[in-house]
Amino acid sequence: AVIEQARAFDRYVGASLGLIRAFGLRRKESVMFRPHLCVVQFEATGLTPEERQADRYLRIKEGAKGGRLRFVPLDSAQRLAALKFAQAVVQGEDAHLGDPRHSLKHNLRRFDYVMEKFGITADGLGATAHGLRHEAMIDHYTDKAGIAPPVRGGSDVPSDVDAAARLSAARLAGHNR
Repeated sequence: AVIEQARAFDRYVGASLGLIRAFGLRRKESVMFRPHLCVVQFEATGLTPEERQADRYLRIKEGAKGGRLRFVPLDSAQRLAALKFAQAVVQGEDAHLGDPRHSLKHNLRRFDYVMEKFGITADGLGATAHGLRHEAMIDHYTDKAGIAPPVRGGSDVPSDVDAAARLSAARLAGHNR
């Protein structure tokens, strides 16, 4: 509900929050995200056929930590809805999700301002935008392992299933380790 309030207040920040929650993006990645240009067919990802999870993927590189390229599958209704909203917000095929009237620095400050205004802070609601990223990773792990991770009260998972789910979540996050 708070995200919807933030979305009504600032559609750019609201779209960024939706992308963070659905795709596990970082704040800077979400603001720099180009929702039309970043959608690619599976064949353009360079992933192996065994790694295929969807027909279309998001290509994440701009704003990524260390400039590491990653591909996130468009494989759920939540992800498709977040992408569709972001595409409706931007003004043009080449546009990024920050307000085009302002610089990246200003857009990142605006993002932080909206988070503070709606209490999406550790001191406010006890939730942060980065926490939404973590929530996306937890949901991804749960989907892959078939059970919630220990941090969410899940029980023991066979080590091979746990390792595969952790690796998949780490790839989604853009982590090398």
